Amino acid sequence: MTLKRFSLLLLSSLLMSIACLVMAIYYFFYLPGINAEVVDQQQQEYVLLKAAFSASAKSLTTLSYDYAVWDSLVEFVVQPSDEFIENNLFANAFEVANVDAVFIHNVDKQLVWQYLDESIHDRSSALTEFIEGKTATKATSLLPAAADISAQKASTRHGYYVIAEQLFYITNTTILPSKGHGVIAGSITMAKLVDKEMIDEITGYSMVHFSIDKMINTPADAQPMNDFFSPDQLKVVNSSHSWVLRNDFDDQTMVITVLHRKASSPKLDAVSIILLLLIASLIVSLSMMMLSRLLILPLIHFNNSINDSSNENLMAKVPSQHFIDEIDNVSNSFNQLLMRFAEQQNYLETLTVQDALTEITNRRGLEAFADNVMANWHQQATGFSVMMIDIDHFKLYNDRHDHLAGDKALVDVACCLMETMVPYNALVARYGGEEFCVIVQDDKVESISNVAEQLRSAVESLHIKHDVDGTLWLTVSIGGVVVPKLFEHAEQYLFHDVLKQADKQLYIAKKTGRNKVVLSVFQ
Repeated sequence: MTLKRFSLLLLSSLLMSIACLVMAIYYFFYLPGINAEVVDQQQQEYVLLKAAFSASAKSLTTLSYDYAVWDSLVEFVVQPSDEFIENNLFANAFEVANVDAVFIHNVDKQLVWQYLDESIHDRSSALTEFIEGKTATKATSLLPAAADISAQKASTRHGYYVIAEQLFYITNTTILPSKGHGVIAGSITMAKLVDKEMIDEITGYSMVHFSIDKMINTPADAQPMNDFFSPDQLKVVNSSHSWVLRNDFDDQTMVITVLHRKASSPKLDAVSIILLLLIASLIVSLSMMMLSRLLILPLIHFNNSINDSSNENLMAKVPSQHFIDEIDNVSNSFNQLLMRFAEQQNYLETLTVQDALTEITNRRGLEAFADNVMANWHQQATGFSVMMIDIDHFKLYNDRHDHLAGDKALVDVACCLMETMVPYNALVARYGGEEFCVIVQDDKVESISNVAEQLRSAVESLHIKHDVDGTLWLTVSIGGVVVPKLFEHAEQYLFHDVLKQADKQLYIAKKTGRNKVVLSVFQ
């Protein structure tokens, strides 16, 4: 055998070995890692879509609660009147809020008033029967149970339901006085059709393309689909995944199908194989070293980063500067997906602690902040103060000007309170209805008295016209409690105890003339 033939044979053997090694690297290292990344991206799309469905329904749930906790609506349910309907229940207000149907029932589940958008008139009877439980296969309905009404227990029911082969989001809330507790007068139900406009809105929230279709007859041996809102974990790469939305009350079903951006794992094409073989034929030994350094090691690091993130439940970015473009593109795509997910997550988390109307902290955010303040008081003896603020004669303002003007007044007052408290270490939150709560991390009585007077004066200086009791403008009453840092057995007290005393001071302020501040020291 000549040296030339031996060299050719050796080169051919090396080329075959390299070709086998390249294929082995692709199928045993590269492809599993990429496949796992694609499955993870598809899982993230599913999670984002579920979160977007919940976020889209949040505004309707909040609007339903705002109407339900309203003294005037309590009176209307007990004694309906056309005047109240003309002055308060505006069809255009519901149109602006994208509400397709509103039903008000009394405690005997009798319909008192309803609003129906033109787009769902052909489904109104089916919607009404579903809400009242007349078509349910089980003895239940969306209206509050008689036991809850007898016990005067506030309750709410909401969710996505299939009615007349259409998907609706429906929320039902018991009607209570403005304080949020008391005698239940009935319930208010709001419904929103998941139409093209809402689908586009949810797509914008989640950046996920999906479709909603009617359930068709499937073969008996077909794999059953999971419920859309169940904690489902995707395991394989598909161009799309489907879930069902099934009623709790009857057997109507819709199918939600997510159309994934990445529908399959990447394939190694013939051109790449030829190029690799040509390069290997020219510089066999060097290519082996470069292959190990530039392909295998980055993939191992990339896969390890994903595994470490999965094990710690913390999605960390992977290195994005690689010599090979394919690995660089995959890592950049993965990092971009993480950034989008973080942005969406931060946005959705903000919605949970932000009041939908005034865009300031809501009651949930207030309670979280109060927990930290109480912990500092118990552990570090750090004093603080709490002020409850109530808009004077706000019901009368709503009656005179309409509900939309009342909403604008609430927003203006909230902005005024926030601007006034900027120099202080404080939190301003909407407590509910026309009530606000301010927590100031200061326990000096004189200082808090000055702050409260600034708040009262600032709201009056807005000059929101409201001529009542000799006052030309909309005003507020403030009840405050100063909690000293040194307090015996402080650990025995909850924020509820502080809030209760602040409410008492607010009651005194309103009973003794309104538009004033009443403070006391916690005891």
